[in-house]
Amino acid sequence: MLIKNNQTFQYQLSAFEACEPEAMDFLALSKICLFSSERTDKAEADGLFVNLLDSFSGSVYFKKRRYNNRLCWDVWSDEASINAWIEKTVRASDYDFLKWPQGQSEAPRLLVFDMDSTFIQVEVIDQLALCHGVGDTVAEVTEAAMRGELDFAESLESRVACLKGLSQDYINQIADDLPLSEGVEKLVNACHKHQVKVAIVSGGFKPFVEKIKQKMHLYEVKANQLKMELGLLTGELVGCIVDAQAKADFVKHLSHQLQLKATEILTIGDGANDLDMMRETGFSLAYRAKPAVQGQATGRIESTHLGYLIEVFEWL
Repeated sequence: MLIKNNQTFQYQLSAFEACEPEAMDFLALSKICLFSSERTDKAEADGLFVNLLDSFSGSVYFKKRRYNNRLCWDVWSDEASINAWIEKTVRASDYDFLKWPQGQSEAPRLLVFDMDSTFIQVEVIDQLALCHGVGDTVAEVTEAAMRGELDFAESLESRVACLKGLSQDYINQIADDLPLSEGVEKLVNACHKHQVKVAIVSGGFKPFVEKIKQKMHLYEVKANQLKMELGLLTGELVGCIVDAQAKADFVKHLSHQLQLKATEILTIGDGANDLDMMRETGFSLAYRAKPAVQGQATGRIESTHLGYLIEVFEWL
């Protein structure tokens, strides 16, 4: 259902007249999707959304979509009004959201994920450290690096040095049993169905992203190479480190390779080293992310999960 003119917000949603966005001129407007698990009391769910609109200034269009127990509100207005609404109201709400590039009506054609704590539930380097008896030391450094408090490359080298002597067997065991983030498998399957490419660029390590690529038929992956000798880690890396700039360069490489515009790409991450690649794309999503990332990405997932993007983009 769709409505224009914020003077009529307080009235029954069931009375709104249906209208498709394609029938209207949306080229000058910006769009944001708000999504959540639907409450049992549908009137209460509608009321919560209407309350959010109290702080909206200017004209606005919106439409409600339901899929099973999931609820999505599409909202259109001018760019300045949408941005002000996000900062004043949406970020403080319980909704997860994704803002679309201005004038964009098509879903992205490429999704680029960070791996650790985004595509998968864990930080692989912390799992390796636990196997080597240095878990607490490495985990503290990982957390500080993801908050942006440490130089990523230097922190990675110091953490990898702690893994010296760890057996290849542990790498194989962890790679074979990586816990995927909730909803990510269904999302990737939906991407395949709709000819949307999926890639991973990680400050983690090649054996793990390569395993995921093979298992889930991803388009391309990039990560750091651990140095091994006689089946043991040397505590060193091979080649250039995949840091924030390298992630951004990887996104630009894929954009050129696939001949995609920035507005056709969604980047998804959780740490400070994901911010540079997010700035390269029209869509960017902070997934259960650090505050610095939530403050700069054009969307967030905090209370729902990655599977909700299937409904957001209507990849049904």
